[in-house]
Amino acid sequence: MESSSSAISASRFREVLGQYPTGVAVITACSVDGTPVGMVVGSFGSTSLDPPLISFMPDKKSSSWLKLQQFDKFCVNILGAHQLAVCRDLASKRPDKFAEINWSRSDLGNPVIAGSIAQIECVKETEYEAGDHLIVLGRVLDLALGAAGTPLLFYRGGYGTFTAQSMISGEAEILDKLRLLDRIRPMLEGLASEFDTEVTAVALVKGEINLVGSFGRSRAVDFPTRVGQRLPFMPPVGGVFAAWGTPEEQSEWLSRCGGDASLDRQSCLRMIENIRSRGCAVGFGHEASLKWERAAFLTSIGDATVTEKELRQLLADAAGSYNPGALGDDRQYEFHFAQAPVFNASGNVVLGITIWGPEGEVSRETIEAISGRLIRTAAAATRCIGGETRS
Repeated sequence: MESSSSAISASRFREVLGQYPTGVAVITACSVDGTPVGMVVGSFGSTSLDPPLISFMPDKKSSSWLKLQQFDKFCVNILGAHQLAVCRDLASKRPDKFAEINWSRSDLGNPVIAGSIAQIECVKETEYEAGDHLIVLGRVLDLALGAAGTPLLFYRGGYGTFTAQSMISGEAEILDKLRLLDRIRPMLEGLASEFDTEVTAVALVKGEINLVGSFGRSRAVDFPTRVGQRLPFMPPVGGVFAAWGTPEEQSEWLSRCGGDASLDRQSCLRMIENIRSRGCAVGFGHEASLKWERAAFLTSIGDATVTEKELRQLLADAAGSYNPGALGDDRQYEFHFAQAPVFNASGNVVLGITIWGPEGEVSRETIEAISGRLIRTAAAATRCIGGETRS
């Protein structure tokens, strides 16, 4: 461990401290003429219960802080996972940062951002020098819970949210999958970097598909993260677990053909054959797929506006574009994703690795190049964890 602070570079400092996730809050105040001002901070926290104090640490050189510093009263708006667009607007250099933000003025005169999951109104207690930042203490005057949902988090240079359903639920099966995922992380990061896209990992646990990891960046989704999504194990979702899974898993998946999936058993069996023949599951059609992905995100954060029945119907609507037979050379495709299996030493599927396709349309040749690279990465991941690939 380095002992001299002078030897620590700014990039190394950010890299190491970036391993610790922080919440995202917006400090707001109103000028005399009623114009809102605000700044995004990742350093907000509770400081004292008696008296009730909070703190945050603005950069001394921040132009937003220079505007806020003149006000004695302010509001801390804790952003929810659904407010990434709000965060980006208010972190921008635009002179009219609040132009697209829905807000109202509180009884204490502070801007309260609509949809934030909590608001804490304060009067400034004091400021302390702290290197290139300040430590600002605020005495709490009033506070309230806001919209239901999970918080927006900043971690390793990206935004996400809390995923209690998958990462810290205590379920032994999930924790085992996460340990395996840590071992193959460099491979998945490399695959994401190679195609400048997002690579995710899913696990089948207790009849549900759990999205347990994400690497790279998404160019398609308009919500913070795919991690934490839970999906019913039904056609067309989880095809790799049906194609190479145990007889019980395959039977469970096939039992859900028809009804919600609007597919008969024979169609589902053809899907399994196509997945095994291709070496991976594939999905086409961006719009239909993004509809169920958005719905899955909302259900994962506890948003009651989307029901389980509605999510199942959206999955069923997309099923017709998933796992077709041979592709033609004379047309372009909306290639949304491909997913390949990772096997353990017993030859059972333990993870499904998904690479998300580019926007727009691409050729069969491009689809096969991306899918082939995914299949090779999944095979390497299988070897890395001591597994045995099945044909």
